[in-house]
Amino acid sequence: MAQYKKVRHIVQQGTQHRLRGPVDDGPTAVQYTTPDRREVFVLVWQRAPRHGTPRPVLRLAGLDPAARYRDAATGAVHHASVLTGYGITSELPVGDWSSTSLHLIRVDDVAADGTGPWTS
Repeated sequence: MAQYKKVRHIVQQGTQHRLRGPVDDGPTAVQYTTPDRREVFVLVWQRAPRHGTPRPVLRLAGLDPAARYRDAATGAVHHASVLTGYGITSELPVGDWSSTSLHLIRVDDVAADGTGPWTS
């Protein structure tokens, strides 16, 4: 419940994008994006995966194309153009009805104090 409270505003007030429907043995994925495109929440689940089923690439939608997004869980930073153009592959746990989520937060190039990677 504590994890949901961190992303509840994205799910309840954000724009929904169906990234992949339940069309085959692959995963189903849905994305929620805040109206200002600062936060993204992706939920991926799979009913009953078959051994050897390839993981499809999920191309995210509705991101600020010039922005970078940080994974809230790992700290990894991804360029929006890569997330929308090439996509990401989800890593689902083993088992029936397995699921995973991804919470991305836009990274500002310049901090409030004026410092940042693009300033001198």
